[in-house]
Amino acid sequence: MSLRINDSVVWQETAEGVSLYDIDTGAFTTLNATAARIWMLIDSDGEREPIVSKLSQEFAGGNTAVSRRIRADVQDFLGTMIERKLVEEHPA
Repeated sequence: MSLRINDSVVWQETAEGVSLYDIDTGAFTTLNATAARIWMLIDSDGEREPIVSKLSQEFAGGNTAVSRRIRADVQDFLGTMIERKLVEEHPA
């Protein structure tokens, strides 16, 4: 499945992370640095596995327990973003 940011979301990278505005709902969201990194990877990669792989390379340092935690956290974040309709999932 391919991921993409919903067209109704206007977003901007800031010093604090990423700020999102959902035109459809009027909701503002600010993502912290870690969530912002995932968001930027959604924008550039659009696939779950490359996102998890890049974050594991950046933060796990070969530690499999940390890699598993990263995978779980990314899946949770993506699930929340999809549920809130900020990110859409499409067949590849």
